Amino acid sequence: MPQNRYFYYDHEACTFVEVQPGRNRWVARAGVAALLVAALATTGVLYFSDAVTTPHELAQREEIEALRVELAGANTRLTSFSDELSDLARTDRELYRTVLNAEPISEDEFQMGVGGAADHRFDRFSAPTSQLLRRSTETLDRLERQIMLQTRSYEEIMRLARDREEELSEQPAILPIRGGRLTSGFGMRYHPILHTTRMHTGVDFPTPLGTPIYATGAGTISYAGDRAGYGHVLEIDHALVGRRTRYAHLSRMAEGIRPGQRVHRGQLVAFSGNTGLSTAPHLHYEVRALNGDGSDRPIDPVATFVPGVGAREYQRLVAAARAETISFD
Repeated sequence: MPQNRYFYYDHEACTFVEVQPGRNRWVARAGVAALLVAALATTGVLYFSDAVTTPHELAQREEIEALRVELAGANTRLTSFSDELSDLARTDRELYRTVLNAEPISEDEFQMGVGGAADHRFDRFSAPTSQLLRRSTETLDRLERQIMLQTRSYEEIMRLARDREEELSEQPAILPIRGGRLTSGFGMRYHPILHTTRMHTGVDFPTPLGTPIYATGAGTISYAGDRAGYGHVLEIDHALVGRRTRYAHLSRMAEGIRPGQRVHRGQLVAFSGNTGLSTAPHLHYEVRALNGDGSDRPIDPVATFVPGVGAREYQRLVAAARAETISFD
C-alpha cells in the first residue's frame, strides 16, 4: 500500500515541496513500537509460564507432595504412639498404682500442656502444609511430655515395687521346720509342768532333737541366747512389717548366727532341742506384733502360714490350733 505523501507550497519558489519526516518523529515511532513488543512479550511469558512447567519444576512439585504424604503418615503413627501411652497410663493408674497403694497420676497431669498457645511459625506456608506441620509439632510435643511423665511414673513404680518386695520378703510366711506337725495351738492352754491354765503365746511342733530350724521371713537377729522358760531362744525382728518371730527350746544356734546379723527367709538359723520348760523335744514358735514403743504382743502364727502351705495343710493347722492337743510347754 503506497504511503501518503504530504506537500506544502513554497511562495518564494512558487512551487509545491514534499514534506520530509523529522528524526524525532522516527524515534518516537520506534519507542512506541518497542513498548508494544515488550508488552506482548511480557504477556506471552506470563501466559506460557502458567501453561508450561519445566521438568525441574515438576520434580520439585512431586518431591514436595511426597514429603507431605510422608509427614502425614508420620503424624498418624505419632498419634498412635500417643494413644498407646495413654493406654499405658490408664493401666498405671488402675493396676500398678492400685496394687502398690500409690497416688495415681491424674489425667490432667498426664495431658498437661495440651492445647497451648498457637504456633505461628508455619503461617507463611500454604494452608494444607501449615496445618499438617502444626499438627505434627503438637503431636510431638504431647508425645514428649507423655514419655517424660510416664518414665518418671515407672521409676516411682519400680521403687515402690522394690520396697514392697523387700517388705514381703520380711513377712513371716513359711513353716519354721519342714513337714512339721502342729500339736499345740495359740490360746489358753494347760501347762504340763506348771499345772495351771495360762496363755500359750505360740504354736508347738514336735520334732526330733537337732531338726533344722529355718527363718520364716527375712530380718535382723535381735536376740540369741537363754531366756527364762524358753531355754535357748532366737528372735528375729522383721522391722518393715512390724513383726518379731521367736524360736524357743532350741539345742543350739546355726553356725555364725549372732545378734545384728541379717538373715533371709528359708535360711538355716538353729536346731531344735528340749531346753527350758519343756517336756519333750519340740519347737515353740511365736509371731509377735511390734508396738511403737519397742514392746510387742503375740499374734496367732497360724494366720501367717497361708502363703507357705497348701489349702488342705492350712485347714489341718487351723483345726489343730483349735483343738485341745498335747502341750510340751
